[in-house]
Order: sequence, then C-alpha cells, then structure tokens
Amino acid sequence: MDPDADVIISGAGPAGTIAAWHLQKSGIRTLIFDKSSFPRYKVCGAGLTHKILSVIPFDISPVIHTTIRSFRFSSGFTDVFTRTSEFPLMYCTMRDELDAFLLAKAEEAGAKIMTDEKVIELKQDDKGVMVKTAKGEYRSMFLIGADGASSRVARTFGLNSSIEWGIAWEAEVTSTPEMIQQYKDTVFLDWGTFPGGYAWIFPKKDHFSIGIGGPAHMAKKMPAYYEKFLVSAGIPVSETISNRSHPLPVRTRQAVFHSGRTLIAGDAAGLTDALTGEGIFWAVKSGMMAAEVIRQRMDGEISDLALYSGRINSEILPELLEAKNIGALFNAIPLRIHHWVRDSERVWRAFQKVLRGERTFTDVPRAFGKWQPLWKPVCMLAYVIQILKEKKYMNHA
Repeated sequence: MDPDADVIISGAGPAGTIAAWHLQKSGIRTLIFDKSSFPRYKVCGAGLTHKILSVIPFDISPVIHTTIRSFRFSSGFTDVFTRTSEFPLMYCTMRDELDAFLLAKAEEAGAKIMTDEKVIELKQDDKGVMVKTAKGEYRSMFLIGADGASSRVARTFGLNSSIEWGIAWEAEVTSTPEMIQQYKDTVFLDWGTFPGGYAWIFPKKDHFSIGIGGPAHMAKKMPAYYEKFLVSAGIPVSETISNRSHPLPVRTRQAVFHSGRTLIAGDAAGLTDALTGEGIFWAVKSGMMAAEVIRQRMDGEISDLALYSGRINSEILPELLEAKNIGALFNAIPLRIHHWVRDSERVWRAFQKVLRGERTFTDVPRAFGKWQPLWKPVCMLAYVIQILKEKKYMNHA
C-alpha cells in the first residue's frame, strides 16, 4: 500500500508548520493533522524576538501587532522604572493569527492540511508509521510529533521523560483607547514578587495580554498575584475576553528526541525557555532541524534519525539548561538584579542583546571570566534558595 504522505506531522503549531514548509520545499510530501479548527486561541504572550524573525523563512509582518521599544519594570509592585531602546526589542502578535498564518504558508508550499482531526492511535515499524484518527488510518514513512505539551506522540513512544512543569496563566483584556495608545510600544514586567515566576503585560493592536508564568505547583497562588499586578500596573479593564492557563514543559537534562521513524519538536519535546517561558523560537528551530534530518535520511545521507537527538542536545539544550540556571540565580537575588538593570547601562545593554538574540544564555557564564568555575556551584545554591522561597510563599502568602 502506498503511503498517504512521506511525512505525517501531528500538530499545526509553529514547529509543525515550519517543518512542513521546509519538507515541501525539499519535495517531500507532507500531511499535517491537528485536533483544532483554525484559527484557534492559544495561551501565549506571543512576543516575537529578532532571532525568531531571523529563522522564519518568510515575512510575517502581516500578523505583527506592535513593535516594542520600552520595558516598564517593577519588583514587588514597587520600584518602578522604564528602560527604552533606540532599536526595536521585540514584536507582539496573537498566536491564533500567527499559527493560522504559518499553517497557510505550509499549505501554499504544498502540504496537505487536515484540521479538526484528532490523532487517537500511533504505530510504527521498520517500514513506516501508521496514524489513526476518528476518520481513518493514514500511513507515512516518518512522523513528527509537534502536538504540544501533552503530546500523544511523545507519550506513545516514551519520549516524555526529564520534564519539569511550569504553567502560564493569561487573560486578554480590553482597556481604554487612550491606555492602549499610551503603552503601544511598552511591555510591563513584574519580577521578584512571585517566587520562581513573573507577570507581564504585552500590548496588542486593540487590547492587552496580561499573564503570569511560574512553577506549576504554585498555580493556586497565581490569581491573587494577577489581581495585585493589574492594580499596580494601573491598567483599567473594560472587558476580559479570555482567561486560561497552559502547561509549560521544561527539559531538565539532555534526552532522546527520536524513536525509530519518529521525531518530536517544540513543546512536545519540552523545548521551553525556563527563564522567560518562551517557546516559539525553539519550536521553529526544532521544526527546521526535524525537516532537515528527515531530508537527509530520505536522501540516504544518514542511516537513522539519531542525528536529530544529537543536534537538539548540542545546539538547543545547552541554551535551555543555561536559561534554567540563570532563572534560579535571578529567583535567588531578584531585587539585586532589578537594581542592576535599573542602574547599570552595561547590564541594560546586555539585557537588550540577549532579547534581540545578539548574545546567548551560554555567554553569561563566560562573562564572569576567571570566576567562571564558580558558576555551577553558585547556580546549585540558587536552586536551593529558590525552593525555600517558594515553600515560604506557599505557606504564608
């Protein structure tokens, strides 16, 4: 029986659609399944950095809402200051618009799209992959699991180990036209108030996205933090359009990201930045890698998909693991770092460079020069302090 596609992709988020676009451009027939109808809402601040724009292979300006040049920082809802950059720091969109746009690009490239089609069973052998939905069975040579944090693909093939869970809790709110205009280029960021987490406000075209990210075990404390943050920010809410939460999977160590003829990418692979909660860049990056490794396998350049796990572990995991270390250090001494960003031009420039992708998280330890050997012991101590702070907050907040 001829396969229905060379590659089946489960999930039509950024990882899946970017993989499909690259596969189709290489002449590899691709079929995408997604359980939802598009456009569909997804909890996400949807802040896009320059490094995301640099790896997406086409212009996405039609879905960009705002250009960010300023950050309004607070810690403990006080000590408020604003830092402004001469150059754009990031851009904001809505995930329903971005994901629908990327899906349309994959379809334009030739990918077959089947939305509102939930995958209910998966099998593979040395000849190919079988994907079963409520509407039928489909076969392919390879499978990419890009089906999100609760990935069926990752669970089915035992690729979901070594993951620590965070949670993002977000509301879309309307406000006065004057307020939206005033802060159209400003992100609000409160850090150091909620142990292990932070709150944000991202301006969109006609509303604000307001949310909280932090450890999943502290989720019950988030609503109260949200209310206090909203009051401190001084944003009058006309209407709450949406109010939802979403899990954030974070890898804690190197792992295996392939099994037989199957790869996992994006949130399905646990590729979330523990420091910022950002996952779009890593979804796009891993989707590109998945497409390239499958192309190499189909062209006979490699004999299996192990190269994919190797590339994730060598090119992506070092950044994500360092982001986790930096997050622990920040959570141990948040007020000190808050003051560094406020008072030091050097630190503010470094903040901008990391945000714009000009510097990486793995550059941070190297900046300590001769003291670099102390970096890991200091981070280990920071983890202990973070855990103690979280326990105290849960018991007394």
